[in-house]
Amino acid sequence: MGTILGISIPVILLSAAALTLAGTIWYFYRKAKRTMKDLFGTDNLGELIKSREEEEANTPKSVSGMTSIYVPQIQKDFPELNWIELRGIAEKHLKKHLGEKGVSGIRIHKTEVLSYLKNSGTCVIVFQSGVQYHTGTKKIQTRFNTHMMYIQDAIEYGKDNGFSVTCPHCGGALTSLGAKFCEYCGSEVIPINIHVWNLHKIEEL
Repeated sequence: MGTILGISIPVILLSAAALTLAGTIWYFYRKAKRTMKDLFGTDNLGELIKSREEEEANTPKSVSGMTSIYVPQIQKDFPELNWIELRGIAEKHLKKHLGEKGVSGIRIHKTEVLSYLKNSGTCVIVFQSGVQYHTGTKKIQTRFNTHMMYIQDAIEYGKDNGFSVTCPHCGGALTSLGAKFCEYCGSEVIPINIHVWNLHKIEEL
């Protein structure tokens, strides 16, 4: 190989290639920054990440609302149940649960019926809530599912849970919490109402 001004041609070609590559990288870097500026109003990646984190921290999570589908079914099975009152009780359980975790600034944006399940002698209404809370100085937006259970068949449920329900008057076993009267002594039993629905579990999504 020859030389140009005392510099070997391979070195010159390599240097030219390096300059071309550097120029190409710089071009696309500048283009990417312009694109970021046009799309997001800033070409500073750190500012963009911080802005996105702040936006996420202040945007409530959407909830999967199946209320219009399941509430008619629930009201058909439990005509005496005030589901809105039960929703409020579920939210109180959720706030208590979060409070026990030591978080602050708890705010429930919205709660909808997510599902209605019937099996193994029980009925479960699952409420999904969009929730905001603070842990330290950090604001969190998240979702929780709160499961409220009604024991429909005490015997069926008790097979796996050791659960039993008795008449408050004679002590006789009640096979269904929906019974209006005790089948042994005939005494009136408290009808289905909000108080027989209990918290089953709470889960964060």
